[in-house]
Amino acid sequence: MRSVARKVSPAVLILAALCFFLPFVTFSCGGSNVLTLSGLQLVTGTTLQQPQPFGPPRSQKIDPEPLAVLALLVVLGGLGLSFAKGKRGALGSAGLAGLGVIFLAALESKLNSEAMRQGGGAIQAHFEAGYYFSLILLLAATGIGVYTLLAGKVFPLPALQSSPSTKFCTQCGARNADSDLFCGECGSKFP
Repeated sequence: MRSVARKVSPAVLILAALCFFLPFVTFSCGGSNVLTLSGLQLVTGTTLQQPQPFGPPRSQKIDPEPLAVLALLVVLGGLGLSFAKGKRGALGSAGLAGLGVIFLAALESKLNSEAMRQGGGAIQAHFEAGYYFSLILLLAATGIGVYTLLAGKVFPLPALQSSPSTKFCTQCGARNADSDLFCGECGSKFP
């Protein structure tokens, strides 16, 4: 099962990276959509052509969003680390995927507050499928990485204290008298 998780992790991160090509956020004013940006447009920036009532359209440049850039970089970094063998690869991949979740959540907060500030409350940011799919896939990649790290580990239970006149069977765990040669529960011979 652990090897399956190691094979699924790169696929999940590839899908998360591909989600940046989908619509990420739509800005609306008074219920009508004004602008929709993909994750890639948030990463690279874009130029908009705004129609004017008189004359040619006016160009407006939208700068790259640093949090979107960081989110895509950690997705790609996590993808690279997901191919690495051993604990470092799983830990690095899970850590970067978790960091991507934080960057996407911060991006959502920042775009919401900027829309409210610049539009005086009239402009709202609505996050689209690309954003939510990438967020869910990054959460899944984090979980897969943690599972890969913890799979197969045995966590010791605290030792049970026995009184001097009793001992516990190593096979079934039953309590027996210290003088017994065989377990009274399962019949195993004591060493």
